[in-house]
Amino acid sequence: MTAAALSIDLESYWHAELLRHHIDRSQADDRLLHIVPSLLDMLAAAGVHATFFVVGEVIDRHPQLIRHIADLGHEIGCHTYSHRPLWELDATSFAAELAQFAAAVARHLPGVQPLGFRAPTFSLNPATAWALPVLAQFGYHYDSSVFPLKTPLYGVPGCPPLPYRPAPNLVDSDPTAPLWEWPMTAWRLGPVTIPVCGGFYLRALPMPIILHGLRAAQKQGPIIVYVHPWELDEDIPRLPLPWQDRLITYTNVGRPLRRRLQTLLDTFAFGRMIDVLPAQSQ
Repeated sequence: MTAAALSIDLESYWHAELLRHHIDRSQADDRLLHIVPSLLDMLAAAGVHATFFVVGEVIDRHPQLIRHIADLGHEIGCHTYSHRPLWELDATSFAAELAQFAAAVARHLPGVQPLGFRAPTFSLNPATAWALPVLAQFGYHYDSSVFPLKTPLYGVPGCPPLPYRPAPNLVDSDPTAPLWEWPMTAWRLGPVTIPVCGGFYLRALPMPIILHGLRAAQKQGPIIVYVHPWELDEDIPRLPLPWQDRLITYTNVGRPLRRRLQTLLDTFAFGRMIDVLPAQSQ
């Protein structure tokens, strides 16, 4: 069976793109200490080691939690320091984010060298591809920030479906590129691309479509699924957002997503991204 990887975007609920402008962080409880331990228990019960793309602010806020995650054998990746999307940065400010993240890792996770990166809000696109050489300068081995279809916020339609070395347009491959790109998994059904990789799509699409789509994609190569801990929180604060944002943010959060994640853990043999990627470079 072709490999599958599970990734966790470890951020507080206020980091989410549709929430971050509505919350006073100084007055909010990020709730990660309430949620992440039970997620770790789910993974342990399934015998799964995952990749955790961690926001640097979370490392500084909860160093013992992140050390525990690393000690359990999960991979630690970078999700920037502040969770600002790439379209709000340039090469200089992005390098500063990576330096802040590296300093947090050095303070709290001695001996850990993150090799993987995921941009907040899948904000890597041809206009922000300047980020890839910066990542290479900081010693990263792979990126997983490309979403394979266009949405109102993000996406790179036409990108390869499997891990590849990206050209600057992110659609073509370049064997000389310094990083691997692992795009999010989608089920390509003729001219239709259906995201079956996680997040809102895992919460909103019928589970038979998710399972069928992942199995179909897995016939072509390794698949990847992602979740956010806040999506598993039954008691996530409910903000008075516009109806579209409420729909995207709160559909099937909490117990319904936990059931869906458990189904995936029971169905696929997930591992860490870094353990799957070397096979792509042979």
